[in-house]
Amino acid sequence: MIARIFAWLGLVLLLAGCGPEIYAIHYTSFVDPAYRTRPVQARSVLVLAPTLGLNRRQAAESAMAETLREAGLRAVSGMDVFPPTRGQPTPEEVAAEIRARGLDGAVLLWTTKEQVVTSQQTRTVTETQQQRATVNGQPQTITVQVQRQVPYTVETPTAAYSASFMLPTGPTIWTAEANFTGMTFDDIARSAGIGAIAKLQQDGVVAKPAAPAAAGPAPTGGGGGLVLPGLN
Repeated sequence: MIARIFAWLGLVLLLAGCGPEIYAIHYTSFVDPAYRTRPVQARSVLVLAPTLGLNRRQAAESAMAETLREAGLRAVSGMDVFPPTRGQPTPEEVAAEIRARGLDGAVLLWTTKEQVVTSQQTRTVTETQQQRATVNGQPQTITVQVQRQVPYTVETPTAAYSASFMLPTGPTIWTAEANFTGMTFDDIARSAGIGAIAKLQQDGVVAKPAAPAAAGPAPTGGGGGLVLPGLN
């Protein structure tokens, strides 16, 4: 179990060092043909995961908003617009909020399956044992190291996610699906949120981060939307 935790922590650090794009590889996406030659390049987005449980929703929406803001874009959290205390919004309500707030669109995220996958593995254990042996004709007690294979069970949370992007007028122009594994389902929800934004940026639906300006000399002197599960 401890080895599994360290392995997972190493993977988390690796993913963090690679940026959001590494999470996008989990997604298979489709852009409406009408928006492939004239990409939306949205710069202000409502991020929404209303069908998730409270912990997962907070993790997913925070991750999506954080990824957008790190790219210099505007993000509005769905928790602030459609609080869980008020139930799940309809697609019409989502579109109305996009227009009312002057946003370019909304990304909606939901899970289609969650399960814990169990697998059997083995690890090598080295033990020190005392054994009786005859050495030079004399019985003696000697110390030997013995290796044996010990079986153990690994439980891995896995989840399938879907995402879509809705324009202010209501139609869905982008849809995507992904499969993730993680230490917890909350971790998976965060990864799914980061990956959805990164995939939207790769597909041109959401604007990409602005390239850093080249360093110059120091200045001198003064002076039709997709109906989501639970949303119908």
